[in-house]
Amino acid sequence: MTREIGRPMRTTARRSVIVVLLMPLLALTACTGATTPDSTPGPEAQLAAFLAAWQRFDAGTAADLTSDPAAATQVLDEVATNLGPDSMTIAASPTTRTDAESATTPVTYTWTFGEDETWSYPATWSWKRDSDAQWRLDWAPAVVHPSLSGRQTLSVRRTEAQQGVLVDRNNVQIAAPVRVFSVVMKAAGPAVAPTAAALAPVLAAVDRTITADSIVAGAAQAVGEANSPQAAATASSPAPSSPAPGTAPGDPADVTYTVINLRERDYRRLQPQLDRIAGVTFPSVVRDLPPTKDFAKAVLPEATAAAASKVTGTSGWKVIVVDTTGGALETLADHPAVPGSRVVLTLDGRLQKSAEAILAPVTQPAAMVVMQPSTGEILTVAQNGAANAQGSIALTGQYPPGSTFKVVTATAGLGAGLIKPGRTTACPAVFTVDGREIHNSHDFDLGTVDSTLAFARSCNTTFASVAEQLGPDALPVAASGYGIGLDFVMPGATTLTGKVPAAPTAVQRAENGFGQGQVLLTPFSAALMAATAANGTMPTPTLIRGTTTTVDRRPPTRPAAVQQGIQTYLQAVVQQGTARELQRFGNVHAKTGTAEFTATDGTTHAHAWTIGYLGDLAFAALVVGGESSALTTSLCAQLLGDLPG
Repeated sequence: MTREIGRPMRTTARRSVIVVLLMPLLALTACTGATTPDSTPGPEAQLAAFLAAWQRFDAGTAADLTSDPAAATQVLDEVATNLGPDSMTIAASPTTRTDAESATTPVTYTWTFGEDETWSYPATWSWKRDSDAQWRLDWAPAVVHPSLSGRQTLSVRRTEAQQGVLVDRNNVQIAAPVRVFSVVMKAAGPAVAPTAAALAPVLAAVDRTITADSIVAGAAQAVGEANSPQAAATASSPAPSSPAPGTAPGDPADVTYTVINLRERDYRRLQPQLDRIAGVTFPSVVRDLPPTKDFAKAVLPEATAAAASKVTGTSGWKVIVVDTTGGALETLADHPAVPGSRVVLTLDGRLQKSAEAILAPVTQPAAMVVMQPSTGEILTVAQNGAANAQGSIALTGQYPPGSTFKVVTATAGLGAGLIKPGRTTACPAVFTVDGREIHNSHDFDLGTVDSTLAFARSCNTTFASVAEQLGPDALPVAASGYGIGLDFVMPGATTLTGKVPAAPTAVQRAENGFGQGQVLLTPFSAALMAATAANGTMPTPTLIRGTTTTVDRRPPTRPAAVQQGIQTYLQAVVQQGTARELQRFGNVHAKTGTAEFTATDGTTHAHAWTIGYLGDLAFAALVVGGESSALTTSLCAQLLGDLPG
């Protein structure tokens, strides 16, 4: 649609006054010969005065310097009001005396309507000396623009740009119009407590954190905010509407509290119960919302902000000549609207919702990241409510990785020739290094076995021994090959990849070797590790198609034999090790891990991890304080079971 824009001439605060006179006045008055037929002064002084007045939109003063002040005032005033510019400048070229009584001045107008909206064109002004020998601008509407005639003016008309949309990898729009109903109650008075008691059990069906006490507390907070100094200052300003009869600004009786906003689907489900509660209203509004309340909460706000410049279109504008009825006669400048782009997030909306539904029942903070190994595109960044309360732990939460870090240790060990699929190694119940005892889970003892089985059964002692034999920087270098410790700048999301410090002592290397020392991973870097194991080389993670992710340094590559060895180890974890639950999904490769930590109360707990890949899909799951990787493996099994056939 189009709309006409106009602003009062003298009230535009942003208008700047720039007087541009390209020839020195003194030089002009001294000119003789071809440009000055006689020695009398030319119109330079009047030109300077007209420029100064017209450029500051002082139509009356400018018009007094013309041959027809009344007609000039009307046109200059109308044009300035109708165009409503931020500024206007006029560059004047040297004036030419055509004879003793007349002269001409070429000028160039430049109108500015916005940051990137300028309109320039040439015009020629004619000067005449009147009977009093005073130079005056020979008035005609063409003084403003050569195409302007009598009973005409200029106008700017704008066309709103069509906004782009944010879609997922399946071209499904992420945010779509949804009607939202607010549950609103009085924030003060004797009815607050009984209303809260009636609302709480109904609303708990959609938000289990809502209780009668939380509603009462929220209402009290609303009253407090209404009576704050800031609210009082606002109330003293002119308001579009008056307080309710019998109340004053800040009167608690006039304060309302919005308990919750419900999507129409949830509101309709609860409506029969809500309608029976007295004193509650349900105003509604349509908003653009993602498919669920917490959809991709860990990543969507930042991704939406990053995509905003592409999604947002640029409005169009044109300058036209209009007659007295407002009818368009001629277009003088035309800048069509530029629609916003269709921006594609690499997220798979269906898989994202599936992962979030799988994590929702978990009471501890839980996160899951899914990535496409061949491209690095992020398919899922899912968290449950407990994780959302802590922030974006899926992308930035750093935790000890436990035995999932044996992927890195095995990579370094394979590269150093310490282990190899088919070669035997020791897996004792306990391994001692410089007096530090390292135990297998429940002190299991496999004796001397193929290193593949030691990896599959997650022998802490085996990989502590491997790490102890490596150099101080071996694990950091191997980890960087999986993206761990690297710094990515990825449009749409802030990420961390963990830390793997150099370990100068044998004990530090041994503890780091089974992920229980100083090493840290994030669910994001764990998924990247799985994707790298699947792909052979580290893919560059991406969240918004068409953008470029940068990294502070390139990771080292691995020999083919090392890569094949890691894949053999990961496959064995599913076939004969700790992730047998995933066997039914085919050729799954995985690694599980538990990482012990001491809680603030002094008790010992463990984080639960599972990483892996199936075809061109890599995944990582973390449950903070989940105690056993059996939990995360079960979550991954549910995700794989929900993949389309």
